Amino acid sequence: MNRLPSSAAAAPQRLLRQVLIGSLLVAAGAMLATTLAVKAFAQTAPAAAAPAPAAPSPASNPTPVPASVMAHTCAACHGTNGQLGDEYFMPLAGMPVQQFVRTMIDFREGKRPATLMGHVAKGFTDADLLAMAEFFAAQKPLATAVAAKGAQ
Repeated sequence: MNRLPSSAAAAPQRLLRQVLIGSLLVAAGAMLATTLAVKAFAQTAPAAAAPAPAAPSPASNPTPVPASVMAHTCAACHGTNGQLGDEYFMPLAGMPVQQFVRTMIDFREGKRPATLMGHVAKGFTDADLLAMAEFFAAQKPLATAVAAKGAQ
């Protein structure tokens, strides 16, 4: 009986194992390459144009924010209720309605240079600006602010 030596019998098994491992590596590499290509395409493909959400308007907002609450966003620089007697920031208390609205619209549209106010003004609708203007116009300016304006 002719028996193959054990090394001769193991050779086809080793070859089969190497072919299988090589095939698995090629398949894994192809899968990785496909995944990376899909991710790269997804990142560079233009996003589907989703409809822009409608900006809330006072008419469509069932619970509008009171002007006094919106005015608090100004307090850090312009003082509580716009009452600030500082030479660096304009006091808003007692400011005429049209002056406040025009100034904020100019900031929002970039007609008036600013580092921060342009961004702040973009967050308010015309109705918001009018409500805030009426709130600030009704506030009494600080005596120091009035004296400082008179000295100028």
